[in-house]
Amino acid sequence: SKSMKRVFKAMLKASNFNPTAVLYDFFKALLIYLIATSFALCLVGAEVIHDNIFGMYILGVAVTSVITSGYFWGIAASVGGVIGVNFFFTYPYYSLNFTITGYPITFAVLLLISILISTLTAKVKKAAVISSSGKKWAETLNEMSKAILTASDRDVILEMATDYFYEANQCSVVLYLGSPLEPEKKAMRLMKDTDEQIFNSILERQVAFSAFDTGRRTGANLSDQTQNCKGTYFPIMTKEQKYGVIGLLFEDSKLILNNTYGSIDVMISQTILGLERQEMIEKAQDILLEKEKEKMRSNLLRAVSHDLRTPLTGILGSTATLIENSDTLSKDANTKLLRDIYQDTEWLIHMVENLLSVTKISGNETNLKKQEEIVEEVVSEAVTRTQKRFPDAHIDVKVPDELLIVPMDATLIEQVLINLMENAIRHSGSSLPIGLRVAKKKSGAVFTIYDHGKGIDPSQIPDLFDGNSRSSDSSRGIGIGLSICKSIILAHSGTIFAKNNQSGGASFTFVLPMKGENTYGDESKSNDY
Repeated sequence: SKSMKRVFKAMLKASNFNPTAVLYDFFKALLIYLIATSFALCLVGAEVIHDNIFGMYILGVAVTSVITSGYFWGIAASVGGVIGVNFFFTYPYYSLNFTITGYPITFAVLLLISILISTLTAKVKKAAVISSSGKKWAETLNEMSKAILTASDRDVILEMATDYFYEANQCSVVLYLGSPLEPEKKAMRLMKDTDEQIFNSILERQVAFSAFDTGRRTGANLSDQTQNCKGTYFPIMTKEQKYGVIGLLFEDSKLILNNTYGSIDVMISQTILGLERQEMIEKAQDILLEKEKEKMRSNLLRAVSHDLRTPLTGILGSTATLIENSDTLSKDANTKLLRDIYQDTEWLIHMVENLLSVTKISGNETNLKKQEEIVEEVVSEAVTRTQKRFPDAHIDVKVPDELLIVPMDATLIEQVLINLMENAIRHSGSSLPIGLRVAKKKSGAVFTIYDHGKGIDPSQIPDLFDGNSRSSDSSRGIGIGLSICKSIILAHSGTIFAKNNQSGGASFTFVLPMKGENTYGDESKSNDY
């Protein structure tokens, strides 16, 4: 009937019936049976053995139990052995007769012995699997603990956890960071390509979300199994926070041992520890970054208070002199006062440009608009703007022959180059040309502005970019410009430093990471230009 068919299908599904595996075990059991029978016939024909034929079949039963799954095929081989002895080696030959006096009890004892051997062999085999599995679990947990707790990125932790769950359980794995319906991150390791389609089905993702929402295991292989669901889902969470869900798709529920879920919970705990550790590292980095920003703001305020007051005082004094003594001043004195006003005004405009640059990198988040920029074009624009301000300045520029493209906010990097070139022109104390070199190195794109002047006081180098430095010209403080340069480069995840050249003069170098790079070498030890 239809109801019986549905019951039979449900039984097959509950036992994870695999027709291919059953057929494969059948042929293995049949082959062992034929080999045992053929060998026994040969021994009897050669008159080597007569009375202990059933021992050959017991050996076949043991081999069958080892190379097949479960108990069924060993027991079937036991029954087959009893039938084989009766049919091939008991008179009358080549016919079945269990009515001979004494034979039923003998055959029953032999059948019982072979079944016991089959059962014991299957248990030993299962115990070996459990022992091997337990050892593998211990090794995997140890490796996972070391690896995840040393990882430095959430994506790395996600990939590592997925790999370890896959290796330890020998099943397909999906790991969601956040809600499975709209995950922040997702990682997957598959035993079969078709498992991806199963994990991505609407039903499976809803079951995974149920685990995320309720904080309880959901899915297949559980007492309250969701109908038609194939995956088993475990929440990754603590009392305070939900991280995500791990989903496992077992091919055979018999592979799920008594301690499997407990071991999975331990692995989930290791994953949570790794995620919590990464959160603490990120918070510590945010605190350090905020502390650095606060320090920069304080230094900028100190620098601005000086650098704004000095030129404004000069402008006020010059204009007051022109107004009060316009009739008595000579033409040269008048021209000098106007030139001073012009220079101070130009300096104030330049400072305002710098302060506007600061607004793009201040606050809790940077407002950088990074794009792939051709370095040669950015350098050309910066040099052109600098030469407009200093028509008499000579700038020696050298860029790589190859096309060098770097992600950056071009306007801000131009501002850095202009600040550094202007400082070299104003404060080097030399009329020789300044230089601008760009090189591609392992650490990234390296920009160096150097001069042939008097160099930097070594005592000032450690605090040069903190906004406290002053040149000999009290109206032209360089501190704010260098502080802004540092802020811009740090916002680009780069590095900046200054040093005195062995051949004389000073060089200022900053490094911008190329695409996909986030580590920097110590360019401060590179050769002088």
